[in-house]
Amino acid sequence: MVKEKVKKQYLNGLERILKIDQMISQGGYPSVEDFARVTEASIPTINRDLRDLRLKFGAEDILQYDRIRKGFYYTQPSFRIPAMLTSEKQIVAAQLMSNLLNLIKNTPVYKKAIEVFNSLSDNIDEDSKLNSKKLSNRILFLGMDPVKIDDEIWTKLEEAMSKNNYIRFKYLNYEREFVVQPWQLIYSEGMWSLYTYNQMPDVKANRFYNLPGIHDLKIDPRTFELPPDFEYTKRAKGNFRRYIGPELMNCKLKITSEKTLNYIKTYNWAEDQKFETQSDGSTIMTFTTNQDYPLLGWVLSHGMYVQPLEPEWLVNEWGMNVKQMARLANGM
Repeated sequence: MVKEKVKKQYLNGLERILKIDQMISQGGYPSVEDFARVTEASIPTINRDLRDLRLKFGAEDILQYDRIRKGFYYTQPSFRIPAMLTSEKQIVAAQLMSNLLNLIKNTPVYKKAIEVFNSLSDNIDEDSKLNSKKLSNRILFLGMDPVKIDDEIWTKLEEAMSKNNYIRFKYLNYEREFVVQPWQLIYSEGMWSLYTYNQMPDVKANRFYNLPGIHDLKIDPRTFELPPDFEYTKRAKGNFRRYIGPELMNCKLKITSEKTLNYIKTYNWAEDQKFETQSDGSTIMTFTTNQDYPLLGWVLSHGMYVQPLEPEWLVNEWGMNVKQMARLANGM
């Protein structure tokens, strides 16, 4: 009886890198030869894997070679790369996240992220990859095309934020120089903005600056202490647009269209939003927010179907805009 020849199964690229990562994390200073013996790959292949581990999996400054022990180690012992995608749902999620990243193309962070996702996708078995591709092009993420961000500006911002350095820059066509604490980079509606605390004699407050308007940026050697509640999501109350106003407001709106009501109720505009049906068929919406500036535009965008009742300033601003638009419509 002829013995059937069994085809030898070799580890794919991601599996090898995961194995290499595991060996390094155990602290035994494994060598290239050790990696090649355990994974049954060639020395050139292992060298490519080590390069990918550095450049595509975040170990560029962490993976080091000890010349005395003649092996590799991590300068941060807790460092580990993500585990391999094992289920089809995880694979589909990765493909969809790759599609979602298209919303932030033309930025340095996109270039780095897409490399990782492409690497993961290349190491998925063909059957699962086929299914995930079928699904991924059936689910679409829509958004405004992001603006092009200057690589040098982005790199300097990353460096300043990592060390909590002040930065100086010119903005749009203003003559003055702005000096700020860079707190966060925020992506919203196709635009990257820098969320800051202004540190100038006449302006000491939080401000947003759109990245395309920033030029002549310099890193200041001075450092600042980041407050514990610096994150935008901890300070912004509401989802009407990227903005934080000076105070929290109690708001009340009257909605008179069922279609408009159904649209508004679909979204989470504020954490405490409530809807109460009235005897005349209208609905009262109540909520709190500190996004005063974009709130006015949001109310006006719904035309005659949303009327503000509180706060007073919103009622007055809305009324003034409605009257002016009525005059324009009547050719006055």
